[in-house]
Amino acid sequence: MAIVLVVDDDPTIRAIVTELLREERHAIIEAADGDEALRALDATPAELVVLDMLMPNRDGLETIMEIRRRHPAVRILAISSGGNIGVGNLLNMARVFGADETLAKPLSFTTFADTVNRLLNAPTTAPSPFASQA
Repeated sequence: MAIVLVVDDDPTIRAIVTELLREERHAIIEAADGDEALRALDATPAELVVLDMLMPNRDGLETIMEIRRRHPAVRILAISSGGNIGVGNLLNMARVFGADETLAKPLSFTTFADTVNRLLNAPTTAPSPFASQA
């Protein structure tokens, strides 16, 4: 079992992701935006952050950079439908800024579960070179 922070401004997506993670017996913390996510992560360290890229207040890229600065060992799974930027472009940027893995919405249960398990079992990687620029 791991502690996983689920960050998405859409409460339906948060509920779905939370349920998928609970089926895998993980403890869940939820946040509706990047600012809330950073406060939650500072209060309760998590092994994994599942992070939507398009959110109000602090978007996914800003949140990734700040997570890497404050908590370099946490693993980050960036998820997105892409919006106007396009899912491929946005998720590629997420990787550049420090996400360990990316998945496009809608999420497939099997792919999501496999990715989460792979991230939680992988050795910690070095933070992105952008981490110190936050």
